[in-house]
Amino acid sequence: MSGRNHINGAVNNKIEAELLPDNTLDVQNILEKLRNRWYWFVVCLLLTCTLAWAYLRYATSRFNVNAKILVKDDKKGGDIQGQEILDQLELFSTKSNVDNEVEILKSRSIIEKVVRDLKLNVTYVVEGHLKKAEVLDVPFTANWIYLKDTLKNVRYILKPVDENKFLFRNGDTEKSLSWGDTIQLAEGILCITRNKQFDLVGEEYVINVTSFDNAVAAFQKKINVEIPNKQVSVINLGIEATIPRKGEIILNKLIEKYLQASVEDKNRIVDSTIAFVDNRLVLVSSELSGVEKQIQQFKQENDLADLGEQAKVLVSGTEDITKQLTEQEVRLSIVESIEQYIKDQSNNKRIVPSSLVVQDPTFLSIVEKYNAMQLDRQRSLMTTTETNPFIKNLDEQLASLRADLSSNVASLKSGVVISINQLKARMGGINSQIKQVPGKERVFLDFSRQQAVKQELYLFLLKKREESAISKSSNLAMARIIDPAKSESAPFAPKRTMIYLFALIGGLAIPAIALYLKDLFNRRIGSREDIVNNTPVPILAEVGHSDHKELVVVRKGSVAPVVEQFRAIRTNLQFILGDKGQVILLTSSMSGEGKSFVATNIASVLALSGKSVVLMEMDLRKPKISEQLGLVNQFGFSTYVIGKTNMEELIKPSGFHENCYIVSSGPIPPNPAELLLLPATEKLFRELRQRFDYIVVDTAPVGLVTDAQLLGRFADATLYLVRQGYTFKQQMLLSRDLHLNGKLPKMNIIVNDVKIGSGYGYGYGYGYGYGYGYGYSDTARSTNGLISKVKRSLAKK
Repeated sequence: MSGRNHINGAVNNKIEAELLPDNTLDVQNILEKLRNRWYWFVVCLLLTCTLAWAYLRYATSRFNVNAKILVKDDKKGGDIQGQEILDQLELFSTKSNVDNEVEILKSRSIIEKVVRDLKLNVTYVVEGHLKKAEVLDVPFTANWIYLKDTLKNVRYILKPVDENKFLFRNGDTEKSLSWGDTIQLAEGILCITRNKQFDLVGEEYVINVTSFDNAVAAFQKKINVEIPNKQVSVINLGIEATIPRKGEIILNKLIEKYLQASVEDKNRIVDSTIAFVDNRLVLVSSELSGVEKQIQQFKQENDLADLGEQAKVLVSGTEDITKQLTEQEVRLSIVESIEQYIKDQSNNKRIVPSSLVVQDPTFLSIVEKYNAMQLDRQRSLMTTTETNPFIKNLDEQLASLRADLSSNVASLKSGVVISINQLKARMGGINSQIKQVPGKERVFLDFSRQQAVKQELYLFLLKKREESAISKSSNLAMARIIDPAKSESAPFAPKRTMIYLFALIGGLAIPAIALYLKDLFNRRIGSREDIVNNTPVPILAEVGHSDHKELVVVRKGSVAPVVEQFRAIRTNLQFILGDKGQVILLTSSMSGEGKSFVATNIASVLALSGKSVVLMEMDLRKPKISEQLGLVNQFGFSTYVIGKTNMEELIKPSGFHENCYIVSSGPIPPNPAELLLLPATEKLFRELRQRFDYIVVDTAPVGLVTDAQLLGRFADATLYLVRQGYTFKQQMLLSRDLHLNGKLPKMNIIVNDVKIGSGYGYGYGYGYGYGYGYGYSDTARSTNGLISKVKRSLAKK
């Protein structure tokens, strides 16, 4: 016995493997489902395109504003026009680096100047019905006489009334004020003046005010400064703006402030030198005046009128030595001045004048390096603090260079002193030769020599001052504008093409995903694949959705499509039953799947073929046929099997065809299953087989009770009802079990309530483009009616 069960199990497994389909992707079926639900795609496309249009209509456009400047960088070339003038003068030369200039352009100090000059912490907004728009040209100007630094974002409402008045609302407080009035606010003192460049309009303006710190931080993030590549000294500047002209104004102002700071940086060295020369000129001028007064006084005291001839004789002998001595004394005076300047601790952070001593290349090199490092320190302080390790490192280097300068100046001074002593020694030798010169004339000669030294020094300082002034007037910024700020003609956001493309993709993807998810999470039968993939039981036929209210739709002379479907069922039943089959059993998984409807109409279509048919209402727990046909159900099968009703009383005319009779269920018994096991049940089927050509048995759902299995021993074929959109997919496993284990004979599935456009079908549809069925709802009727109208209108076009 166990061996036989093993063989049966192997056979069943083989049958299951052969009958169950391969779960491969059926592209054609997917396309068919999408085609049947085309209206979903049309509606979603219309919706997404409408939303895209509305978004583009009311979204705020953003523009890219760009500018380009060229920075002089000795490492990369990029010399600018006019720079050769300074190179020829060899004055105040400095080195520039493009990366450093980028950081300066992005620095807070530069951007803060732009924000304060343009008052970018105040914006004006006009509120429309659906969107807010910032405006640049307004008929008034909000001037803050005083504004707190730590300010939260605030907003005010201003509505112009006429050329004299306006309404000002701050929170819940509204005032009527005149143009030019000052307003005392918690944030500061505000004065609103009339800007007569623009006409007054009656709309309200929103004045948004934020602190300068917040505005500077915001624009530091908005402004983009970058170098295209490392091979050029060009800097690209960009900003995103909702108002193109405002973005252009901001970038142009940023470039202006940067160029101005660059020139001021260069002029700082020149100004330091000019100030030093001016101080020395005052001192030398005072000393020269003193010497000239002494000569005048000496001549007056000694009654000297003309010493030309004597001076000519004396000077001719000492001309060369005097000239050399004068040059060395001038040099000593300058070296001493530089030494005092370097030793003065108040000048530690200042630039050392480099144009006064040009004779020593080593000293000039150290001064140039020292000044360049001072400038780097000052630039770095624009973006960092003195506690920064980089600044401290610069300070250490500057101290080292200053020590080198002091050492070099001392060395220069020592050399000059030695030269002066040597010249004086030589001069002493010459003086010994002119001892016969009167003492007065020697004193006068000393005065004349002092005067010559002071005059030479005074003229030298005047010359250097003029050179510095010329250099200052010739100073150019270390950058020039290649392209001024200009907005792109079209906004970069929102991108119309991309928005409409996303709308198109969304309009197609949303319904496709929705349909996929619907099929994925749908627990009920929706398509033919849902049946085939869950049970090996073959599908005999399908019955379409119907809006008929009566139970019997198959009548004599009826040509409705649903009648043709039942005729197809009749034809298919002949292949299943064969020549001797008579009893057709109808069951399902649960109540409400249309067994009574299908059973009644199968009986009717068989009767139309001239055969005698009896319809047995064997759903003893919930009978429906008798009630819907209007038949008396006080006696029937339940009274027959207990002997209270005879055969003649049991068989009743159906009322819808003369060849069709009905065996009603009778009163609902308390024990239906036990009644089906009584010998009278077998006797009844044996008697009915002799009287009728076909016996159609409507029984209870096999998924709930065992009545159908008990009646299966009398049946020749079993029709298993499945209702689209009603039967659960999981319930198909029951039909699979019944089929594989042979619990019901010759099982076939009939799919009921198939709706048009639902994606279900065999692909042939019995030659009709529409279907009918049982249990039609008003909602479904209205939906299908609307879809049909849309289809017909599209077909006409």
